[in-house]
Amino acid sequence: MQHYTEDPLMNGPRREHRLLLEPVGATRSLFGAEAPLFAAACAAGDWMDPSRYARDGHFEGFDLHMQAVQQRIRETEGRPAEHHDRPDLEA
Repeated sequence: MQHYTEDPLMNGPRREHRLLLEPVGATRSLFGAEAPLFAAACAAGDWMDPSRYARDGHFEGFDLHMQAVQQRIRETEGRPAEHHDRPDLEA
C-alpha cells in the first residue's frame, strides 16, 4: 500500500486530519539548553497523545493514526481488493 501522503484517496482526509501540537512545558538538557515539550492531537478529533514529547516525538504516532485512517478509507472507498490496485484487471 502507498504511504498516505502519496495515496490519491487520502487527498480529502489529509486536509481534515492534521497534527496539532500543544506546548505543555519544557525540559533542560545536561548542558542547560531548554527544549519545549508538546502534547499532540489530530484536528479531526479522533486521535490524541497527551505524552510530553519533543515535537518530533509525535510524528510516529500520528503516522500510525493516518495509516489506520487510510485503511478505513480504502475499505469503504477503494477498489476491490481482488484487483490489487491494477485497473487493467477491473471488469
